[in-house]
Amino acid sequence: MASGTLVDERLASLAGIRTTAGVIESLLLAALILGLAWAPAWLGSNRAMAWGVNGILFPGLVIAYELSRIVLGRPHAVAARYLLVPIGLFIGDVAWILLQITPGITPSLIHPIWPVAAQALGESVPGTISVNPGASALGLLRLITDASVFWLALQLCRSARRAHLLLYAIMAIVAAYAGVGLYLAAFEASRIPYLDGPAPGLVRSTFVNRNSLAAYAGIGVVIALTLWLRALRAEAVPAVGSDPHRPGRFLPPMPQLHWVEIGAGLLALSALMASGSRGGVIATATAVACILVLSFPRSGRSIVERISVLLLPLLALGGAVAFLGDAVFGRIATSGLTDERRAAVNDIMVRSLRDAPFSGFGYGTFTDIFPVYRDQSISTTGLWDKAHNTYLEVLQGLGLVFGTILITLVAWLVGVCAVGVFRRRRHRAPLICAAGAGVLLGVHALVDFSLQIQAISLTFMALLGAGVSQWASSSANLSDERLS
Repeated sequence: MASGTLVDERLASLAGIRTTAGVIESLLLAALILGLAWAPAWLGSNRAMAWGVNGILFPGLVIAYELSRIVLGRPHAVAARYLLVPIGLFIGDVAWILLQITPGITPSLIHPIWPVAAQALGESVPGTISVNPGASALGLLRLITDASVFWLALQLCRSARRAHLLLYAIMAIVAAYAGVGLYLAAFEASRIPYLDGPAPGLVRSTFVNRNSLAAYAGIGVVIALTLWLRALRAEAVPAVGSDPHRPGRFLPPMPQLHWVEIGAGLLALSALMASGSRGGVIATATAVACILVLSFPRSGRSIVERISVLLLPLLALGGAVAFLGDAVFGRIATSGLTDERRAAVNDIMVRSLRDAPFSGFGYGTFTDIFPVYRDQSISTTGLWDKAHNTYLEVLQGLGLVFGTILITLVAWLVGVCAVGVFRRRRHRAPLICAAGAGVLLGVHALVDFSLQIQAISLTFMALLGAGVSQWASSSANLSDERLS
């Protein structure tokens, strides 16, 4: 009897711990969603003050999660051993950035600007690899903030229910900002009442420019389309005993078209098209193609039956683009698909890499180093505070080795999600959303700096964390709990 009582007490204690842990994790997920909702409000968090707020908020949530785990004796939902490669790559880049901003390192790695400054000032100046250690430190803060969101989403979204809740929450947030953007463009000349002046002719919502809004709205299109396809696939499964030759058996009836996903998707698509961003539209189209491929049914039904599941979304997308595409297609007709200024900036950055191929100029120092190499291939007027090619800017800041490591890290995680789609039969939506958003932002990063707008990068990291968390079957134990 005593032994049975002890067992019962232990089971009751474990149940209480699980309940407490569940409540804490739900609160942390709610805080994460609220943080993602706040991030776009202040010019997409493209200001130092917003970086500071996010740099406290999201790492603080991670600390709260880790403390709760320690106090309750709970394991991580996804153990670090399953992510040894990306974690190792991330630690390597963080260590390199810290080395870039540390004074007094090997003289051969110190940028030549520091000896020149010392000579001009007539006093000793501690040299660093980075031409602006303060900017590199801010870049490191943003990088750690992004990693915090990924880690938190990874741990909280191992539950498929939470992962899908996060998808719907992000979809709603993007749709809300898309609606705000359309309203401000129609009635306020795109003026952000509490922040910024008018920007006539642009649909930018609360972002710094229309290209950033286009990338953000594209993420909303990706999520809405994925969730809609998920619903249509579920509706398309014929009921047991139903007539296999019933007309229209593959398409759901009108009351079951899932208007929440349709409404959110149309709002995001409207804002995307109205932004007039050529790169944003092309990147989103590429992501949509990726989603359709990944969402293609893999059941034993005929090819005609499987294609019919995708027919309705394709017709809806085609009609929406034809109806809303005047701004984009008109811009392409007048300006073409390429931008000579951006191409010239890319050439300048490639040339600059030859002067610091290994060490780089310091993470996040494009604004400081670009004027040194700027030439007459672009106009002498105007400020270029960001390159319109994230890959080149990363390589310029970190050097070819560590810049490639950072790019590989993100590509690795997106690849994990893409592979996971083919491993799983259920709960694939988080994986497809993460892979689709990765393709979208990866393409857009070739022509713009959307990944350097923190509201976008944080949203992407949340999707990526949720996707990676669903890589393995829900029945698989990925925790770091020691088995006795």
